[in-house]
This record gives sequence, C-alpha cells and structure tokens, in this order.
Amino acid sequence: MNCKNCGYAINGNYCSQCGQDSSIGRINLPNFIHELSESIFQIDKGLFFTIKELFLRPGESLNEFINGKRKNHFKPIAYVLTLSAVYFVITQITHQNTWIDDLLSGWLNGAKEQNVKNEAPIIITWFSKNYAYSTLLLLPLFSLASYLSFFKFDKNYLEHIVINSYITGQQAILYAIFAIMGSFLKNDLVEISSLIVSISYAFWVLWHFFSPTKLMNTILRLFLTYTLYFIFSLVLLFATMGFHTLLR
Repeated sequence: MNCKNCGYAINGNYCSQCGQDSSIGRINLPNFIHELSESIFQIDKGLFFTIKELFLRPGESLNEFINGKRKNHFKPIAYVLTLSAVYFVITQITHQNTWIDDLLSGWLNGAKEQNVKNEAPIIITWFSKNYAYSTLLLLPLFSLASYLSFFKFDKNYLEHIVINSYITGQQAILYAIFAIMGSFLKNDLVEISSLIVSISYAFWVLWHFFSPTKLMNTILRLFLTYTLYFIFSLVLLFATMGFHTLLR
C-alpha cells in the first residue's frame, strides 16, 4: 500500500516518509468527527501553504485533499474559523461591516416594513456579533445546497462541507482585503465588488474541482446553490424566531 499523501510505500500505521496516517480514506462521519475534534483543539501547521494552494491551484488542491493527500493542509474547520475570525477583527479595526451585517440589516429593514415580530433583531444581532460562529453555523446549509446542486458528481455531503470550509476561508481573505480597501476608498463600489469577487472565486474553484464540466453547467449549478442556500437560510431564520418565541 502506498501513502495517499506522498506516494511512498507504507509498511505500518504511519508513512515513514511524511508521517501521514495510513488509514486515511474517503471522508465519512467517523473520520469527519475526528478531524473536527482536531480542528477545535489543535491548531497545526499548513495555514500559509493552504492559502497559497487555494489561490494558485484550488481545484487540484481540493481534489488531492479529498483523495487523501492531507498532511500539509490546515484542517478545514480550523481554517474557516481562523480566517473568519481574522476577517471579523479587520472589520472592527477598519470600522467596516461584515457581509453578514449588510445582509441581515437589509433583511431587518424589510422585516420592519412587513411588521415582522421583534424576535428578529435579537437573532440578527447575535449573528452579526458572532461572525465566525455564524459562518460555521451557515456552512452546513451552503454545503447542503452545493451537495444537491452538484449531486451527480459523486461527492458526499461531508466532502462538500470540507470543500466549502476551504472556499469560505479563502472568501474571508478576499472580504478582508476589500474591508481594508473600503476604509480608504469610502466607495459603495468596493462593497459590491467584494461580493462579486467572492462569488466568482467560488465559481472558479468549483469549476476546476468538478472539471471537466461545461462553463454554463457550472454557472447554473452555482446559481442553484445560492438560490437553495438563500431558501435554507430563510427557513433557519424563521425556525429560530419561532423557537425563540416558544421559549419566551
């Protein structure tokens, strides 16, 4: 048996060349939970390597990770948490809103016009003030949307969570860059551009990851992903509001 990380012949529980566990296989519930526990309690090396790989060769890098080449990569859940936290700190320093702030404040303004009950501001405030956790909570919804939209490509739901953890982490870097730019330029175009660039990055990654796929096919599936994500998020928001009402 050869190591899935470096290709070296393995004769034991660990690769003698790179040290990766020989039992690494396809992502399933047991090893996902193991990876999650390591992500929360152990910050390991590979952050800058992962950032570089996901900007220069995202599709290939993600395919390598899914197929077992994981030794040099930062853990996916730790990755999205770390970079989301960095982005949030930068928005506080630069006095810029996070994209969740803008999204939820827009929804709240619409809700007030429709006389929606006042549980919404409490929930929205929590989401906006806990950006990293909000991102992590919304990640399973976006992953469910992408899983359904790209169902025929034979990647399971947990693999979609891993893929989207890395994409969301990279998007946090892009948002952070635009937040810094916005603090100097003071232009609404910067805010719009951050959203366009972020979605374009997700499209670029998924197009390369699921290659060979036709350009229009990927565009339609990504559009379906964001549409389903929006619907799932609304369902979650209203369900949370309803639950909060029952507890009062």
